[in-house]
Amino acid sequence: MSEGQPTYKLIYFNARGRAEHIRYIFAYAGIDYVDERIPKERWPELKKSMPYGMLPVLEIDGKPISQSNAVARYLARKHNLTGRDEWEAMMCDVLVDTLGDLKQCE
Repeated sequence: MSEGQPTYKLIYFNARGRAEHIRYIFAYAGIDYVDERIPKERWPELKKSMPYGMLPVLEIDGKPISQSNAVARYLARKHNLTGRDEWEAMMCDVLVDTLGDLKQCE
C-alpha cells in the first residue's frame, strides 16, 4: 500500500451477501484491503462491538463504518467510479438500489 493511502478492513461473514459489491469495488479499483471473514459461531460475541450490531463493517484507518451501500458509494466516489457527470452518478445509484431491491425479493 502506498504511503498516504488509507488502510481498509472489511468485516463480514464468509459469504457474498451484503459485502460482495464492496469486494467488487476493491477488486475493480485494485485497492488493497483485509477481508476479515467472521465465522457465524463468533457472531454473537462480536455483535455488541459492531456499529448498529450489524455487518458488514468497513474499517478505514481503524474507524468502523457500517451500512454497505453508504460504504460502496464512499469507495466509488473516492476511486472515481461514480460516472463522469451527475446523470451517470444517478445511474450508478439506480443500479445499487436495484440490487438492494432484488436482494429483498429473495
